[in-house]
Amino acid sequence: MPTDDSNQTASQYSQDRTRVKNVFLLGLGLAAAPAFSPAAMLAEPQTAEQQVDRYASQIFRNSRAVGMVMVVVNKKETLQRFYGQTRPGNRQQPDADSLLRIASISKTMTGEVLSSLALENRVKLDDPLQKYAPQGLALPMTGQPITLLNLATHTSGFPREMPGIKPQDTPVFVWPDQQQRWNWLASSKARFIAGQKAQYSNLAFDFLADALSVATGRPYAALLRDKVTAPLGMKDTTFTPTPAQCARLLEGFGASPCVNTVAASGSGGIYSTPRDMQRWLQDLVYPQNPARKQLRDQMFHMYFKRDQLRSLRGMDVAGQADELGLGWIRMQEKPDAPEIIQKTAGGGGFIGYVAIAPKHDVAVWVALTRSGGTHYQNMSGGVNKLVAELSGYQPVAIHKPLAVRKPAVARKQAVARKPAVHAKPAARKAAAGHKPRKKKPS
Repeated sequence: MPTDDSNQTASQYSQDRTRVKNVFLLGLGLAAAPAFSPAAMLAEPQTAEQQVDRYASQIFRNSRAVGMVMVVVNKKETLQRFYGQTRPGNRQQPDADSLLRIASISKTMTGEVLSSLALENRVKLDDPLQKYAPQGLALPMTGQPITLLNLATHTSGFPREMPGIKPQDTPVFVWPDQQQRWNWLASSKARFIAGQKAQYSNLAFDFLADALSVATGRPYAALLRDKVTAPLGMKDTTFTPTPAQCARLLEGFGASPCVNTVAASGSGGIYSTPRDMQRWLQDLVYPQNPARKQLRDQMFHMYFKRDQLRSLRGMDVAGQADELGLGWIRMQEKPDAPEIIQKTAGGGGFIGYVAIAPKHDVAVWVALTRSGGTHYQNMSGGVNKLVAELSGYQPVAIHKPLAVRKPAVARKQAVARKPAVHAKPAARKAAAGHKPRKKKPS
């Protein structure tokens, strides 16, 4: 028979063994459980296609577009997405051959033509505009000459649009024409200050296209074809769409008719398709040969920093414009986003945006037809986030400080000390600890 001491020892041994076993099992459970950290709490990584689909559908929904197209270049992969209708109510979805106005993205192609001609030494960036003015026309006196570089970087001092009254019912991108704008410049009494301020100017880019045409003795449309569209096989990119092409033009709220837009060649007159724009984006991300790479690098070079200018107006729509290039705007890298080279656009019922992360081989172009409630930032903001995510960036978590809650006793005391709102003034003062004043004898 075991003694009482031996029974106690055996019982204690059994309890200790049970505790060790429980601790061991608990350790196994903790080892199998995911770590409690932000990284462990993130959802399963998405593929590039899933990321594109998520952002594209959000952009379409939030922008309230009638129709929308998106082209994405992600490394060697290309994707196209289509939403909505080609015209309100027709239930026909856009496709790769739908015609759209790229509007002010035309300016980046004007910068491309300028870069190409500069690399060929046919023009110089510091050539004065006066050199290419019509014979006998003297530009207004300025502190320093307005150069081709000033025109291409919005630093010419020219206004956004040519002053004057646009004729009623005039379609977009057809007024003023070349003769009208040069006549205005010849008669202008304004004093243009070049290189000191940045002010967004459609007028400047149309003067730039005029100057490049004079410099080469060729129509600007031919220059665009030679330097941009023909080398890339962009067959539907034009200023003069045919009836067959016009039949493919998307329409939305405030749509302008499908007409010749040569008058705004440099600033916004280009029509194109998702198929053509994909070829253009692919060449910007992966130029097809060394000459095209040299051209791309020249195009993306920045010439003016924001803090070097007295002011900058009209270029912060998609984010802060940190530097200005040849039609392009650079937004510097942030903790949650890469360096982005971008351009906004809008006109004739369309809005558009192109954003490129050159260091990560990512590019996105979106164009959509407006409804009555379309907001630009709902599109550009989504594109910027998509570019960042495809480039490997994650949103920066914003940690809000937790509100410090008073102990229950302190809360009760505070409530007890607080005078009732409906109490008389004397009662409220008494509750607050104020002694009533004695009346002075009369």
